[in-house]
Amino acid sequence: MKKWKCTVCGYIYTGEEPPEKCPVCGADKSKFVEETEEQKPEEKASSADPAESGQAAGEDEAGPGAGADDGEPPPEGKARDFGATIVRYHAHPIAVHIPNGALPMTFVFALLALLFGSPALEVAAICNMAFILLAMPAVLYTGYVSWQHKYNGARTDVFLTKIVCGALVTVLALLLLCWWVIDPAVARNGGAPGWIFLLLNLLTLGFAIIAGLMGGKLVFKD
Repeated sequence: MKKWKCTVCGYIYTGEEPPEKCPVCGADKSKFVEETEEQKPEEKASSADPAESGQAAGEDEAGPGAGADDGEPPPEGKARDFGATIVRYHAHPIAVHIPNGALPMTFVFALLALLFGSPALEVAAICNMAFILLAMPAVLYTGYVSWQHKYNGARTDVFLTKIVCGALVTVLALLLLCWWVIDPAVARNGGAPGWIFLLLNLLTLGFAIIAGLMGGKLVFKD
């Protein structure tokens, strides 16, 4: 039985023909290459993880004489090396775990503030949301770099969903903070504004969960 490798995410499929769409990242059939037991050296190099081969590729493209005058690689090479470093040391998963750990408690604090009218719990929810908003630029940046360097910027449903969800988490966090600045008692308001505020907190958590689910598909290949 033949084995086919997705050149976007590395998923291995067994069958006479590659699938119409990668079940992990959603890449189409054309992104699959057949895996053979004895690959030529150049084939192995081309199928290697872009994160691992990024630095070497940068050196090859720059040429042996690049940066010889000042002993430093050109700007393009520096950016490529930096992106490969972000992927190699898993900067995006590390960055993502920061807001993901705070989001559930933010919702819990907002819910309790609404149910008990507690100013202290309201402040706790808002402080958590501010922390999440401050962490999101690192999440978005490392996610973009990983997408470009590790997955070659593939525009499949999985990656587009992650991008949209990350953007929505950022926008909603900013909206909730601005709303609280305008109305400092909104999170403990028992009327319609308080429940809408809580619903937006729940949506923020939901979009983060969806983004995490898409990331899990890429990591665990299922």
